[in-house]
Amino acid sequence: MIDMNIFSDLMITALYTAFFQNLVLSFAYGSSEAVRISLKPRTFGMFTAMISGFSVISGAICLPIDRLPSVIALPDSVHALVYAGVLAAVYITAAVILKTIFRVSDHFLTNLGIAALNTLVLAIPFINRRSAYSFAASLGSGLGAGVAFVVAAALLASGVHRMSENKEIPQVFKGTPVLFLYISLLSLGFAAFSGNSIFS
Repeated sequence: MIDMNIFSDLMITALYTAFFQNLVLSFAYGSSEAVRISLKPRTFGMFTAMISGFSVISGAICLPIDRLPSVIALPDSVHALVYAGVLAAVYITAAVILKTIFRVSDHFLTNLGIAALNTLVLAIPFINRRSAYSFAASLGSGLGAGVAFVVAAALLASGVHRMSENKEIPQVFKGTPVLFLYISLLSLGFAAFSGNSIFS
């Protein structure tokens, strides 16, 4: 039976990461991929599942590594190499399994690689270490980051759809300019929820 304290730690961290500290909209981690996916709704579900999976796996593997005495004192640059190495190993393992057993296409493996080495996924181990999260909270952080990506991409997709139908937008702002304005306003809103000062 799951300890309720562990479960609540996981869920609270997941909700906090997804809705109050949305890493895509308040810190821009993975924002370029969120924009790309919002413009390609057919790959939305698959890619967001990949982001969520790699976020949780990276949190689960990197946290115990960070607690090794030989790793604790290392500078951030070396931690970044360790995290990138872990994600590369996880991607290669997943790619080999999916290719040999499930015979997935090369296009699928390309999307898998983009998801695995996304800046959002790479940020999760850093956030877990700096926040001194427990193992359960680190899993929640990864899960919440995946949900945050889904929320961001869904909001962007909705905004793109509404703006494409809006006849009042001046011609000079249509397309990319109005999309960037929309993302900026969303980011300001989520930055306010996260409690971080933009101007400090």
